[in-house]
Amino acid sequence: MAKKTAIWGNIVILLAFFAGCAKRIPISYDQAQPQALVKIQTVTGKSVTGIVRANKPSFVILQTKKDRKRSLVKINHDEIAAIQGENEYDRDALGKIISPWEIEQRTGSKNTWLYTAGGLGLSFGISFFIGSLINRGMDNVDQGETAMWTATGAGTALGTFLFAKAGAKKDRKIAVDKIRKERYEIAQKKAEEEKLKRKKILDEIERLKRERLKQDAEMKRLLEKSKRKKKK
Repeated sequence: MAKKTAIWGNIVILLAFFAGCAKRIPISYDQAQPQALVKIQTVTGKSVTGIVRANKPSFVILQTKKDRKRSLVKINHDEIAAIQGENEYDRDALGKIISPWEIEQRTGSKNTWLYTAGGLGLSFGISFFIGSLINRGMDNVDQGETAMWTATGAGTALGTFLFAKAGAKKDRKIAVDKIRKERYEIAQKKAEEEKLKRKKILDEIERLKRERLKQDAEMKRLLEKSKRKKKK
């Protein structure tokens, strides 16, 4: 039993390690766009990770805590030694970055759990069957049993991990699609509001033009009337 537990434990730890590796690459100062999650190394050796809230020619402002929008840190351009960012970011219809923290906050776990449960059962069944075949093909009983449980443990852990990853990817995609839809609706609403404002301005300009023409016509009528009186 201890042997089985050790095998499973090592496999799960290994998979968790590789799953947690961050995909960060060196980026330039100009690439640290608003909403991007970056890690900045200063010339003094200090490391700051956060979401870019502003990027100006002389400084950058980071939000360093997920749940506190006022947790801001200002770092001058000349204090930055290196910047690391993700190799690619999700973007909305306007090309603006969707913050990884925003996606994380909006991501559910329904599909992750469903895929994990389904993957666990399916992977265990297939892996145990393969392990049993390996066991039957070996003469040494102890070695055969070890090989069987190693194959079962590895196959189940790997299969469960892959299914869980697929479920998490689907949950994440749903969250990103929702954010994109919401941003599109907000942008569309703003565009409609701007359109109405422009229409009101144009209507007001046309009204003023008509009023001015009316005033000019009235002024012309009064001048002509005055001239006729003088002639009499």
